[in-house]
Amino acid sequence: MFKSSIKLFKIFGIEVRLDYSWFIIFALFSYYFGFFYFPGVLPSLNAGTLALITIITVILFFASVLIHEMSHSLVAIKKGIPVERITLFLFGGMAQIEKEPDTPFSEFIMAIAGPVASFVLAIFFGIIWFFTRGYALVEEPVKYLAIINMVLGAFNLLPGYPLDGGRVLRSIIWKSTGNLERATFIASTAGRVLGFAIIAVGVFFIFAGNFLNGMWLAFIGWFLQSSAQTGYRQTVFETSIKGIKVEEAMNQNVVDVTGDITLQELVDDYFMKYRFGRFPVVEDRETRKIIGVVSINDVKEIPREEWADLRAGDVVRKISENEKVDVSMEVSEAIKKMIKNDLGHLIVMSGDKFKGMITKSDVMHFIKVRSEFH
Repeated sequence: MFKSSIKLFKIFGIEVRLDYSWFIIFALFSYYFGFFYFPGVLPSLNAGTLALITIITVILFFASVLIHEMSHSLVAIKKGIPVERITLFLFGGMAQIEKEPDTPFSEFIMAIAGPVASFVLAIFFGIIWFFTRGYALVEEPVKYLAIINMVLGAFNLLPGYPLDGGRVLRSIIWKSTGNLERATFIASTAGRVLGFAIIAVGVFFIFAGNFLNGMWLAFIGWFLQSSAQTGYRQTVFETSIKGIKVEEAMNQNVVDVTGDITLQELVDDYFMKYRFGRFPVVEDRETRKIIGVVSINDVKEIPREEWADLRAGDVVRKISENEKVDVSMEVSEAIKKMIKNDLGHLIVMSGDKFKGMITKSDVMHFIKVRSEFH
């Protein structure tokens, strides 16, 4: 998710990005404020002032969304949970927190921080509105920002996962039952029901003639119920692999090659025989010190007439540190590393020695077999 995004800046060590879908909602808000809301409440404004107030108000609205997400992130960091980035997108913002909280209390305070921040912003803009009454150029924008932050905080407190209120609900059930998976199931079910209810309201609006608002509500409901289902599946998956080490799930029957074989031998004796897409290249069979990886695409880039003269060591692609994992790493962390670096595999090491490879398919197969005996 959010692979197509633009980096804006870093704050408190957290990268802030804009997903391309954000420009859709930015355009919609700008259109609404510039052509409907402000011309209605401030009819005497000239075009230049209207454009300036519209842009400032939209920017402050998205700054409010960013502060909401930043509140979650700062609490997570305080609890020792890394946060890689915050991405603003079509439906608001999302903090990419690298792992789930370890305790119900951590979950609760991380979840509640966002709505609290929104309510504080609502009070802040409300105070400005109170003291600027009569000065319409400031009064109207801050009044709207006070209301929208109050709505943002209240909406996020609805008890449906993955909304903040759903996470609060999950933390309470988790504390009561001691079972994170069961708590997630209940909270995500509430999230799906809420999502379908919002879709139903959206459909009603469409048939009542309010097409745009109806479509928007339907999209929000769809996103909510879909995210709730995905969140539950993710929790079940993470629960099933908790405590499993890479050494247990990796593929140890990996065929490696030495750097001194020719590309022709590599094609005939390895790619055609084993039908693997890539092979680890080692210095020699005894030490199994890995040099890198050679893939079908690496070979295909070389003219066929040169295959007999060039060796695997000449075209091998060096392995970066991002592609390596230690045998003692937990599988959950290995998968996150694959996702973070957009990799299909990881090289498993024990010190300097090559031990095997691990892919997402290896993990899924291991879980499937393991579940047969548990």
